[in-house]
Amino acid sequence: MSSYCYVVFPPGKQPTVDEVREFQQFAGALAGQYAWGAARNDGRLTLAIDAASYQHVRRIDAGFTKLIDRWERHGCESVDHLPFVKNNAALKPAPSHAWYAHDGRESVHTRRQADQVAGKELAAKEAVARSLLAVERTLAQYALLQRIAVAVPYLLIALAAALTVGTGFYVRERLLSSGRESRQEVIEREAGGEGESGAVMRSR
Repeated sequence: MSSYCYVVFPPGKQPTVDEVREFQQFAGALAGQYAWGAARNDGRLTLAIDAASYQHVRRIDAGFTKLIDRWERHGCESVDHLPFVKNNAALKPAPSHAWYAHDGRESVHTRRQADQVAGKELAAKEAVARSLLAVERTLAQYALLQRIAVAVPYLLIALAAALTVGTGFYVRERLLSSGRESRQEVIEREAGGEGESGAVMRSR
């Protein structure tokens, strides 16, 4: 089991000023074992509380339990495992009327604002994802060009060697198939001619 319990707030929503003050009243009972921050995966505001302190205070203090239950009714969730980044600046308490109208239901204006904030957050995340993907593709193309640039000199050397060997074989075949006498044949013919000339001279 994780040593912390995480209370994660809905996207684009913060606890009210009054709720933050109410929570701070339990700081002593929690022995200060809590921290405000953000979820690493989606940036939602998160309250991390030592799990043992969290369970203990929920058992002994109905006010603390009531506050957590109220947050959960508003859309918060309590989880045991979460990639968490401590950041006190992530807490920006909302006005006390921001979540719900006086009749106990979420106001249309508040809901519209929350939807706009959530939409902007989603658009920003999509833009970041597209940028990272473009950078990754560019780096992959650059790495491929580097590998090709390293291999080109060796390919040229291999091509030159193959052309040299091929040219040698071609010249050899042309010489062999040209019908010209070989050196040995020329020597034998000349030697034969000299023998006949000597015989003629002796006959005279």
